[in-house]
Amino acid sequence: MKSLSKSTKIMFLFDFIVLFISTYYWANFFDYTTKAIALLCILTVFTGLIILYLKGSYKIREFNITVKNAYLLFEGVVMTHVLPAIYLLIYAASLKSTINFLALNILTIFILLRIGRALDHFYLFKVKKDKNILILGTDKRARVVADEINGKFALRMNVAGFVQVGESEEEYIQDNNVPIYKNVTDLSQIIVNNSIDIVVIAQPTELIVTVPQDILIYKMPDFYEMATGKYYIDEKTITELYYQFATQRSYLYDFCKRAYDIIAATIILLVTLPVTAYIAIRVKMTDGASPFFTQTRVGKGGKTFECYKLRTMYVNDYVPKNAEMLNDGADRTIPFCKWIRKAKLDEIPQMVNILKGEMSIVGPRAEWEKFVNIYTKDLPFYECRMWVKTGWTGWAHVSMPAAYSLDEERERLEYDLYYIKHRNVLWEIAILVKAIFLAIGGRHL
Repeated sequence: MKSLSKSTKIMFLFDFIVLFISTYYWANFFDYTTKAIALLCILTVFTGLIILYLKGSYKIREFNITVKNAYLLFEGVVMTHVLPAIYLLIYAASLKSTINFLALNILTIFILLRIGRALDHFYLFKVKKDKNILILGTDKRARVVADEINGKFALRMNVAGFVQVGESEEEYIQDNNVPIYKNVTDLSQIIVNNSIDIVVIAQPTELIVTVPQDILIYKMPDFYEMATGKYYIDEKTITELYYQFATQRSYLYDFCKRAYDIIAATIILLVTLPVTAYIAIRVKMTDGASPFFTQTRVGKGGKTFECYKLRTMYVNDYVPKNAEMLNDGADRTIPFCKWIRKAKLDEIPQMVNILKGEMSIVGPRAEWEKFVNIYTKDLPFYECRMWVKTGWTGWAHVSMPAAYSLDEERERLEYDLYYIKHRNVLWEIAILVKAIFLAIGGRHL
């Protein structure tokens, strides 16, 4: 399947050049040894590209030049220099030269990358021609595709028309500005007249054989995944997903994932032990109750387990001693625990669940049993997310805020099923790193 845009490849190459040239120039400027220059270039380029990728810097559908994205870019550039800084401080340079090199290299790289993204943004939104999309079908699938295209300006796509296929349900298409072609026997003339770039098949039809060979063709679910990072859910796609899940099981993947879970959980537990101990002591001193508690969650195959968490709320019978300890009267969150909840530090004890094999580092988030009972009844195919182990973090977790309605929970389900279809250990490492970035920045909701 061809990519919808070449801009990501161009941006990736541009970043590679900037990271290398800037690091090479400033390392030479400070008269580092040939060995130090080579290692600095490798560390900066390698870690820089990985971090920028993990932070979503190459997602054209989400790219813009807002202040928030500028901050995220700067944050990524700073994190890129952690390993080079450690190397310089231990092996290669004085503190003064290290600080000067890092400051100048960070500033240079950030400015050049920011300029590159501004130019790319200008090209995408001011110069580049929108791709014209012809949708085969007028049913619900066709409507969903059109809504996604119209709702994502950064895709730079335009719905040029719908083609009625058989006995279509036309009530799904209500856009009077987009033509609906009926009684069509040949698509080639429509494609030529409307300068069509992409054809999306929402409903199967023999008309597809009349599409010229130089036109990109996508099945609706594939196009939906590519444009949104979510899995389109209906009876047919779920059947296909289960067949893939059931017949393409990899014991090598299962082994690598379990090893990854054990290693990552152990590292996270050890690294966060001082912070976790401090939080536990503070919570214990607040009201005298245990700083830990458990919740019944639903895991793989619908099996329940007790999920460990740090307590961040007053116990039910505790009355705060003064007004300053209250949060808007009804909120029972312990005041100093607000940042703990936002940074998800209260979920660190779940590493124990992961070591026990009840959870995984990455997967659909473990949900309360009572919520699962509701969602399973009200959301078709919700039980499909329980084909795999639930996770401490996941694709839905890093892609959207917490769900507070059935529509939002359905969207989270689409992200979860997209993960189930495309899961691999390297991607799971990327999801974990992104989750850590979000937690450090306090951006998880």
